[in-house]
Amino acid sequence: MDNIYRKNGLKTVINASGRMTKLGVSTISEGVGKTLVEAAENYVVVDHLYAFAGKKIGRMIGTEDACVTSSASAGIALSVAALICEGNLQKVKHLYEILPEITKREVILLKGHHVDFGAPVAEMIQLGGGKIVEAGYANGSTLEDISRAVTAHTLAIFYVKSHHCVQKDMVDAKSVIQLANQLGIPCIVDAAAEEDLKIYSSMGADFVCYSGAKAVEGPTSGFVACKTSKLADHMRMQYKGIGRAMKVGKECTMGLLRALEEYMMGEKKEVVTKEDLETFAARVGEIPGCKTSIIKDEAGREIYRCKISFSPEQYGFDANEVGKKLQEGEVSIFTRDYQANIGSLAIDPRPLKCVDELDQIYQRVLEIHRSADGGMRE
Repeated sequence: MDNIYRKNGLKTVINASGRMTKLGVSTISEGVGKTLVEAAENYVVVDHLYAFAGKKIGRMIGTEDACVTSSASAGIALSVAALICEGNLQKVKHLYEILPEITKREVILLKGHHVDFGAPVAEMIQLGGGKIVEAGYANGSTLEDISRAVTAHTLAIFYVKSHHCVQKDMVDAKSVIQLANQLGIPCIVDAAAEEDLKIYSSMGADFVCYSGAKAVEGPTSGFVACKTSKLADHMRMQYKGIGRAMKVGKECTMGLLRALEEYMMGEKKEVVTKEDLETFAARVGEIPGCKTSIIKDEAGREIYRCKISFSPEQYGFDANEVGKKLQEGEVSIFTRDYQANIGSLAIDPRPLKCVDELDQIYQRVLEIHRSADGGMRE
């Protein structure tokens, strides 16, 4: 089916990878689309809009205030910068000039959380003026690792809640937040793709950075749940400094609010169900060299995917080759390929637009198998 991208010469994409920035994250509802257009057609005092939106988001998610951002990653940078500059406008306007004089700008980051989520998380922290101090090890961390990293120069403790992070033997978010509170050190949580918009704030985190386009399925945007209005005000002040380069427009702000309303009311329904996925898994499992299973999200969210393990001897291609061939078709199919190097791809049903897309994926997996050895395989 034609869409605006295909009409302009770009390939149609079936997204079975997840709500990924590289694929446009997610799609919006009709209501969000109408809100975007109406907001874009009118004027507003943007500073007033930001303050209004922050308070409204805070009421929805149970915090005193929030700050609307252009993305979760922008929220990270603005949170760090807000802690450095606080309410000092001159510091805001001259952040990089004053950094050499600022001694309290160390941000403690677990080594297993020093990840690249499409861009290095460290760059977002450093963009806000922070200086990375690693704690723990890539294969494990403890609260003691964090405590020993704390000095008089510590600005914040940073926690990343993501499937990108090391999951094995890592200290949990609640324990880290409690430790930060006990030490009187601000805690920033990167919860970009998380579905629970209240949990980390209720644990006591000072800033919780969310994407507005992932679980919420809003426009390209983000927001940061702030423990206090003072912190939110300090964040919003950054729009007179580095935030200017990452500002969020009036239409995306209002679109985000509408998307959040729909999300909090439970209006977001998955098009493809777990039962649909199980049926798909059974069909693919009958293809020679394919072994399927239903797996839960690595980070513990209530998200289920179909894992397809490939036997190159029977199927004809390994997982890396299959992933590339799926993308090379007339319709480009993107799967979750984080474990392709050890033989498997995963199908995430959440971004699929209809059950028929599951059938298209099945047909392509079958065609690729049959194409092995010049089409001689049956």
